[in-house]
Amino acid sequence: MNKNALVTIIIILLVVAGMFGLAVWLKSISPALIQANPDIKGDKVFSRDYSHMTGTASAKVVVVEFGDFECPFCAQAYDPVKQVVDKYQANANFSFVFRNFPLAQHSNALSAAEAAEAAGAQGKYWEMEGLLYQRQNDWAGVIDPTGNYVNYAQQIGLDVNKFKTEVSTGKYIDNITQDQKDGDALGVNSTPTFFINGQKLDSYTQLDSQISVLLAK
Repeated sequence: MNKNALVTIIIILLVVAGMFGLAVWLKSISPALIQANPDIKGDKVFSRDYSHMTGTASAKVVVVEFGDFECPFCAQAYDPVKQVVDKYQANANFSFVFRNFPLAQHSNALSAAEAAEAAGAQGKYWEMEGLLYQRQNDWAGVIDPTGNYVNYAQQIGLDVNKFKTEVSTGKYIDNITQDQKDGDALGVNSTPTFFINGQKLDSYTQLDSQISVLLAK
């Protein structure tokens, strides 16, 4: 074997080794890159397995609200939206989904979301949601709203000790954070924000008419 052939073989081997090393390196870092945001797929993540909904995620008409329990506009929307949800709730082709989107400017929004999630773990999510919105003026902005949350838990018949433990330990913070990530991916920047079958609504006042039209199709 002449000198040129030997040099060529060495170069080929170095290139192959380099490519193999690069592949190993990419494989080693790719899980971390994927795990940085594992669940968001494009911009169409409207509900999760853990999401609270009145029907199913595969219903013909799905309304999704991204809300903040301390947001006064969300509280204002609560009663009219509930009336619409109650109107269609028995229809198997309809589902309403609530996603958490606590805003940074609301000091108790996150803890309120945790209280709702802890109530949901005991099958009383919607009951806690109602109390949080209806009595928002009692707990919003106070230094420590824990007593208010516990009072509501007692009123709706929760295991209060379990409720207090789950709220204080942040058991559902990952779910709330994922809701926020999904909202960010969908372009949510204020609350309440509503989607119906993936289309963003300009106003919740359109809900009833839009649902009726879609169910009739």
